[in-house]
Amino acid sequence: MAERFRRWQRTCLLVLLIVLFLCVALCAVATFLAGRASAQETEPMPLDVLLLIDHSNSMWEKGGVGSDPHLLRLEAAGLFISYLGLDADRADHRLGVIYFGGESRLVVPLTSISNAAQRTAIREAIAHPTPMDWTDPLRALEMAYEELFHSSRHDPDHRPAVVLLTDGKPELASVSTPEKKAAYVADLRDLVERFRERGCPIFTIALASEATDADPEIQTFYRNLWQEIAARTPPGEYYEARTARDLPHIYHSIVAHLLGVEAHPPVVEVEVEGTLTEEIPVEAGLARLVLLVFKSDASIRVRLLRPGGASARPDDPDVRYVGGTGNAREEVWAISNPRPGLWKVELSGHGVVLVWKDTIPVPDTSPPAYTILVEAPPPYVPADQPLEIICAVQNGEGTPLQDSSLQVVVELRRAGFAEAALMARDDGHDGDAAPGDGYYTARHPALPPGAYTFLVRALQQGREIARREVAFEAVPLPRMEVLSPSPGLSIRPGETVTVALNVLAGLYPLDGAALQAIGTLTPVVCGPDGVTHPLNLSAGPAGRFEGRFPAPTVEGAYTLTLHLRGKTAEGLPFDETQTVPFTVMSPPRTYAGWAWLVIVVLAAGGGLGGALALLVRRRRPVLEGRWRVLVAPPGQRAGQIIDLPGDRARVTLGGRGEGCLPLPGDPALEVSVASLQAGRGVEGEVEIWLAPLEAASSAHLTVNRRPLSGAYWLQDGDVVALGDYRLRYENVRQAAARLARRRPRKRAAAPP
Repeated sequence: MAERFRRWQRTCLLVLLIVLFLCVALCAVATFLAGRASAQETEPMPLDVLLLIDHSNSMWEKGGVGSDPHLLRLEAAGLFISYLGLDADRADHRLGVIYFGGESRLVVPLTSISNAAQRTAIREAIAHPTPMDWTDPLRALEMAYEELFHSSRHDPDHRPAVVLLTDGKPELASVSTPEKKAAYVADLRDLVERFRERGCPIFTIALASEATDADPEIQTFYRNLWQEIAARTPPGEYYEARTARDLPHIYHSIVAHLLGVEAHPPVVEVEVEGTLTEEIPVEAGLARLVLLVFKSDASIRVRLLRPGGASARPDDPDVRYVGGTGNAREEVWAISNPRPGLWKVELSGHGVVLVWKDTIPVPDTSPPAYTILVEAPPPYVPADQPLEIICAVQNGEGTPLQDSSLQVVVELRRAGFAEAALMARDDGHDGDAAPGDGYYTARHPALPPGAYTFLVRALQQGREIARREVAFEAVPLPRMEVLSPSPGLSIRPGETVTVALNVLAGLYPLDGAALQAIGTLTPVVCGPDGVTHPLNLSAGPAGRFEGRFPAPTVEGAYTLTLHLRGKTAEGLPFDETQTVPFTVMSPPRTYAGWAWLVIVVLAAGGGLGGALALLVRRRRPVLEGRWRVLVAPPGQRAGQIIDLPGDRARVTLGGRGEGCLPLPGDPALEVSVASLQAGRGVEGEVEIWLAPLEAASSAHLTVNRRPLSGAYWLQDGDVVALGDYRLRYENVRQAAARLARRRPRKRAAAPP
């Protein structure tokens, strides 16, 4: 019995030992797996990036005003390649390069940059560009679309992105008329919409120069177009490089954004002569520190020192390193979980060095003590209109804090960079509903179209206690651009009046079908009696709406009212009304009876006949004023003065022959013609009227950039476009009268 008990004890002890061993083993395995899991960083989604680089003639040395004669755009592309190769062991990023001018060349198809040899091969492939005639960004984007989505290299598991660099506008021999340019831009917008549907952002970079600054078409249209393209393909962004030296900064910002790294301005920018050491403070709580070193000379040596003086080496387990081979002018150091303190960069050589410090913070998983409530955070807001943000800082019970030491700051951001910092107020001013209720209000006057985030930060005694980030998009609302008739136009009774306008959403035209899907356009004419008459407008191409109606037979003041209203696809309401006043009146007439009177008087002879003839001549209105040629056709000189004949009441402007006032140039040159006629106003003053001739197209005759469809009373300073000419009407009498009206009159002395 005792022996059996001892055997049972030994068996139990053995079982307990086995169970204990298994528990220890399981704990060790679990600890090992947990350690592996915590140490492993999140796998990024691989990227497919295409760099589209403008190599048109204007980018090179061009009479001292070339945009980038030193090819800094290629140095910036090299920086982009090195930075993107930083994650080669975690994601198989691919990169391609397209050069474009009037034609486009796929210099590098989508190629993996997972090792240094492939990155070097890409650098060598793009190292020796040549100037290219003309500029065709549409063809470059078409080639990019084919390479990303329709070639054998298309990979749906990669995130696509496009970076477009250009210094101006499309310039092609085949795009020479306004109609062809409009069709080109429409094709470009359609292609951008296809990129948007594919979820492919387009980052646009406009490189400025003296030539682009002096080009009004670039400043007034194409600069806005590049911004629109980026805004319509989120998270694409628009960047403007004032000089080519800005390109490395911009390419750094774009690649950091694509990799999910917080980009910052350079922390070091020095000229090295020998050996120099710069300190870089590193704060606690970082999951990754990225130091991007950009050198003017590839031979400058870089040494990175940790806090305490130990060197960080490229093969250290916590270091990822790209650079230091060939003629590469950049080095990228990434340190996982960096030790806080003073890091140092030791530089040896001669040249200029820039160092950017980018970071990825450790995510905070602890439950927050305070949260930020944003009232109705909008996914879409109207562009170019005031933006109001109302928020509150809540404690754990959901009660808004009412603390006088609390500060709420709202940062508006694009592409990770702060565009504006607004102080939210709880004092009952600037849109805040009530003081001291715990609800803070921040207002921004207007935002251009684009994708944004606003970051709300709550600070208590200078320490951040809560933050919240909300993404939204500023959407342009439809608007009208009235082309005809011109405000204040005088029209003959019964004359046909042309109504023409464009309907735009930002820079994008809304055709008839698109407008019908979201809203209505209602035109009416109101007369002196207050009765309104509806009009019918037909939709044309590129957002153009046109219609015609006969002018009323009753003279007087009339108003054309255009009402555009509806709701965008994003659910934003729009409501716009424009009024165009015009006058219906008969043009001044000359009387043939005056001529017969002169003949009779002259036939009578004598002093009485001469006096009567002089009186008749003084009473007859004659042309007055002059034209100044602002723009002339090629080969003709601008700046000339053309005096109107002061002994005539009517001439044909731009014609050749009797009764015409020729413009300077070749007598055989064909130009559009218009009539000039003198008349008298109700107070007896001379009026000069301009009207298109029936044989001439009114599309070639404009006053102050508006098509002229009827008679127009010329005023001093009016600019008339007649074919290829731009003429300014100058009238000394009108200018003096206008000046006299502006001067205060002297008070007459009181009678004694």
